[in-house]
Amino acid sequence: MTTRIRNRLGALAVALALVPTMEVSAADLDCPAGLEPAGEFRMFFGLTDGAGRTVGEEEWQSFLADTITPRFRAGLTVLAGRGQWLAPGGALQREPVRVVMGAIAADVDGGMNLVDEISAAFETRFGQDPVFRMWNPACAGIYRQ
Repeated sequence: MTTRIRNRLGALAVALALVPTMEVSAADLDCPAGLEPAGEFRMFFGLTDGAGRTVGEEEWQSFLADTITPRFRAGLTVLAGRGQWLAPGGALQREPVRVVMGAIAADVDGGMNLVDEISAAFETRFGQDPVFRMWNPACAGIYRQ
């Protein structure tokens, strides 16, 4: 594991330790009318590796089409952004990021398995750092009049 990855994971562990824990699953939610319990996921894909290689737009679109979309057939959203962190020496590091988010059934284990499969495929295919992942219980549904 590179120093960059260890530092990022260490900072994340500290941040998460400061967040109060809640034992709430999506299935436990009391959702408003028209919404159902679901799991909200977010995956943050840093597109530049430690050697400075950046995943190109065509490569990203191919990965999105053949690896991510088939696992979340009901839909997802992709946002383009700029990520940043402080390297061990204090230098500001920046890279392009894609954030993939969506909601699926309240099955946390099944949803996280899909997220884990995508994360592993990204790391293998592009030799990138681990994908940062989030999972939250949510209420979701399509608006209907």
